[in-house]
Amino acid sequence: MTPPAARDRYRGALALTLTAALVLSVLPYPGWLKFAAPNWVALALFYWCIAAPHRIGVGCGWGLGLLLDVLQGALLGQHALSKALLALLIVSNHRRLRLYPWWQQCLAVWVLGCADLAFHLIVYRLTQGLEFRLVYALGPIVTALLWPFVVALLRGVRA
Repeated sequence: MTPPAARDRYRGALALTLTAALVLSVLPYPGWLKFAAPNWVALALFYWCIAAPHRIGVGCGWGLGLLLDVLQGALLGQHALSKALLALLIVSNHRRLRLYPWWQQCLAVWVLGCADLAFHLIVYRLTQGLEFRLVYALGPIVTALLWPFVVALLRGVRA
């Protein structure tokens, strides 16, 4: 059984990192940099769904997505559905993903980031008539490249 102090520290680290991910997601980026902005919420969700799938899952993904919808003024439920699906894919494969070396985890983050982006682009296409541009693919690439650093940082925070 985990001592209460360690459990509280663990919960605090979890809340702190998820809140930081939400704040980083709503920061304004300059025009040229907003396409390369990493998906901070997806990174945090990816890490915690692998590290603590018994605590973070589809419900947490849904809740984070709803908060992101409200914070970004997006179509209500758009981020909620995408983050819930993302959490479902991660939690259902968390044992496999844990065993991958860091470069394969980066590849998995990239693939799931591309799936998340594709979902959002479909919604934007249907609701706003947005055309796909190749520059949109920068976000998942930057997200995947940041994965090893995020893992190192969150392991230090979690310990």
